[in-house]
Amino acid sequence: MAMTGAVKDELSRLAVAKTCCRRAEVSSLLRFAGGLHIVAGRVVVEAELDTGAAARRLRKEIHDLYGHHSDVHVLTSGGLRKGTRWVVRVVKDGEGLARQTGLLDPRGRP
Repeated sequence: MAMTGAVKDELSRLAVAKTCCRRAEVSSLLRFAGGLHIVAGRVVVEAELDTGAAARRLRKEIHDLYGHHSDVHVLTSGGLRKGTRWVVRVVKDGEGLARQTGLLDPRGRP
């Protein structure tokens, strides 16, 4: 594992107690590792991560802090993709999560 991978793995296992810090972590992960998609007229929130530990942590925090359920999909390497990636996806009320985390403004714009 490269040094960057080792650092990401270590950070994904670091315990954070303060709710405000946990919310900031979720918001930043969704903003920088994720995106918004419109699927069948509904907003879907996704984040693509390097490690399974980070994906599990994000999924847990989304549920604990915001009450939204998410799915984790594994994308194996192949083609242009060099390594395995994990995608955390919120489909049901993705728009609500996007508003709560600041991905969408009150008028529904990114």
